[in-house]
Amino acid sequence: MAATDGKFPTTEWTLISRLHSRDSEVAQKALNELCEQYHYPLYCYVRRRGLDHHDAQDALHEFLLKLLRLRSFQGLREEHGRLQGFLAMALDRFLANWHRDHARQRATLSLDCENSLSDAERRFRHERLRDEESPQRLFERKWALELLQHVVTVLREKYAMKGREPLFRALLPAIKGQGSLRGEESERIAAELGMTVGALRVAMSRLLKDYRELLRAEVRQTVSRNEDVDGELRHLMSLFMRR
Repeated sequence: MAATDGKFPTTEWTLISRLHSRDSEVAQKALNELCEQYHYPLYCYVRRRGLDHHDAQDALHEFLLKLLRLRSFQGLREEHGRLQGFLAMALDRFLANWHRDHARQRATLSLDCENSLSDAERRFRHERLRDEESPQRLFERKWALELLQHVVTVLREKYAMKGREPLFRALLPAIKGQGSLRGEESERIAAELGMTVGALRVAMSRLLKDYRELLRAEVRQTVSRNEDVDGELRHLMSLFMRR
């Protein structure tokens, strides 16, 4: 997944390709990255399927280990396309046959991954989730939110490394909104940052460009082919439309 040094992720060696690598060390590292970034959507899916906190944590832990142990990601080829869809299908099949007393192998997930799973219930209880939302849609929506938050985090680090974090913080609300600044708002922010309105608008345009490029690069990590990126982006955005 994207590095935290402010650089955009490369797409030649995507998360998908690393997950189904025959090199066990590469695959293990990729699984840990997947768990650390996307554990919460998976956890929400399991909880919405009716498992309590302890069962959900145990089941998800075993599910992730089983994926790696059986090299299940070898099946994630172009015909599947989307990592998100593949995981939902695999998890659904796994839960159909899961029992709490299955053997657990706690030692093989990273400490960060273990901590992520432990924190999931606190988040789940704190959030106000719509009761009518299906497990599948909840999973997809949380997946999209985690991806977008990751993009913002990496972009913030990129700007911080350049000494421009105050600019990033000032423009972030506009990025999360409509991607534009109103006249009075532009004047206020420009004055606070010691910039002209024109320079602020140029900075806003560059930030939007960086955001879109990073978002595309992150989505590319989770689909099999370059040509699938636009379709996946449209799907992710559709998850936030009211039904």
